[in-house]
Amino acid sequence: MDTEDAWARTVARLRRRIPELATAFLARLDRDGHYDDQPVTPADLRGTAEESLALLVDQLARADGRIELGDLPDRLGRHRARQGVDLDDLVRAVRLDFPVLWSALLDQDADAAVLVRHADQVWAVVDAYAREVHFAFLDEQALLAEQQRDEQRQLLDLLFRAGIPVEHRVARLAVALGIGEHATFTVCAALADHAATLRGRAARTAGVHLRDVEFGVVAFWPADLPGAAPPEQRLTAGIGCVVLGDVAGLGAVPGAAAAAIRMAHLLPPAATIPHGPREVWPLVARHALDDHGGLAGALLGGLDAARPEEAELLRETAVAYLDSGSISTVAAQLYCHRNTVLNRLRRFAVLTGLDLTRPRDAALAVVLLAG
Repeated sequence: MDTEDAWARTVARLRRRIPELATAFLARLDRDGHYDDQPVTPADLRGTAEESLALLVDQLARADGRIELGDLPDRLGRHRARQGVDLDDLVRAVRLDFPVLWSALLDQDADAAVLVRHADQVWAVVDAYAREVHFAFLDEQALLAEQQRDEQRQLLDLLFRAGIPVEHRVARLAVALGIGEHATFTVCAALADHAATLRGRAARTAGVHLRDVEFGVVAFWPADLPGAAPPEQRLTAGIGCVVLGDVAGLGAVPGAAAAAIRMAHLLPPAATIPHGPREVWPLVARHALDDHGGLAGALLGGLDAARPEEAELLRETAVAYLDSGSISTVAAQLYCHRNTVLNRLRRFAVLTGLDLTRPRDAALAVVLLAG
């Protein structure tokens, strides 16, 4: 008997058993247990099983050995992605087609030599089907994710849009975004390269919302966002950015974001750490002074009387002293004698009129030397 003729007759008998094969498939799927919690109806499962097994058997009947699966794997993969089925469970279920088909072939008492000759073909058909379903699922999942990002961007546009009373939109937006209207939020703003890093990290962190702004990005998240490490630490480590915590309510986020962006523009270009209000306020105050006819420069104008090298040493010593308040600490930090530190601080006071041992003068100096 010609083995190909025998194979054709075997496959033809198999084709007439599709409802029986679908029942066997569903029994295996039930024993597997991984599909128990998936949002797929029994009718959907049976219909798909019969359609899939019929397609696979038809491929086994091809005399040319080619595999042409049509649009079924694409339709199935995309449909399951829209249903929210777990991808691993889906692929595992599709691959159950092989033991179902192989067991049915063995049950038909076919010639062993014929089965052995076509074993690779059976596996190749099922494998090709599983791979195409897998790729279609991933493609649809990516489209769904992009649609979700577009929807979120539209919602955030509404939240940040000027001219619409906050109370008319916040409650509805909170529900749509899946966050609490009255929750406490953390807001972070970053510019340039730091914005790209923040955007990438935020995209990989569930519950973080992004808003693109000119030259940068704003991220915000509920303060109680779950995770092994605090979200602020995961998102902002090593980034020159401004972080504002304890923002009360979703309606306050746009204002906090605008403030954080303004502050981020004041950070020195070399900043590589997150800055909170305590670190940023001197920069904000210095910027305000500069907006008043260069007042900050005028108040430090006395340093122009010193040589450039001396002026730089006086600035360095003043900043170090304002940071620690300890002559000994400054001396150790700058590798000089404590008397040298005292002499530089006295010289700074003579030139600027600011005695850094007086709180009022020290507070002003913190602002003037910021940035």
